[in-house]
Amino acid sequence: MRDLRYRELLRQRYDFSCGSAALASLLHYGYGLDVDEPALIEKMMAGADPREVVRNGFSMLDMKRYVEGIGMRAHGFRIDADALYRLQMPVIALLDLRGYRHFVVIKGAAGGRVFVADPALGHRVMPQAEFERGWNGIVLAVVGDRPMRADSYLVGDRSSPALQRRGDALERATAAPRAAEYALTLSDWF
Repeated sequence: MRDLRYRELLRQRYDFSCGSAALASLLHYGYGLDVDEPALIEKMMAGADPREVVRNGFSMLDMKRYVEGIGMRAHGFRIDADALYRLQMPVIALLDLRGYRHFVVIKGAAGGRVFVADPALGHRVMPQAEFERGWNGIVLAVVGDRPMRADSYLVGDRSSPALQRRGDALERATAAPRAAEYALTLSDWF
């Protein structure tokens, strides 16, 4: 069961490294890049204040700088919870869980639930209300020069065949238009 919980998800190694583990998971399992958390931490630390990182963790700006340094693009967007239902690719979000700031990968949402790849707890499903209480409405979208792997466990929810079938049926019935570049609907861009 533990193997499924962390399937295609790198576990964070340190208290401060949820952001680097989330980003490394997205790059490695989503885009197929040869990157792991220790190497990513080392490179991200080079452009950051190590004391600040150990105290508060990496920021989305640290992640954006790293991504742009390897020739990809990263953009932050402020979106509402309804946009989570229209995500066409995984994004990174910062949650405040009882005073503890924690980065996760959002895989999508359906039926009042948000599907999260959590570097500390593994793949999990959060009730939307609980997710919204801890979320500031900002996501980081990472875009490469290659498409995201369609077979990645991070693309959509694959934790339950029943939920997957239900989501597939809903998507066919109410599919949102695909945005060409960032996989967010155009209304979420502007």
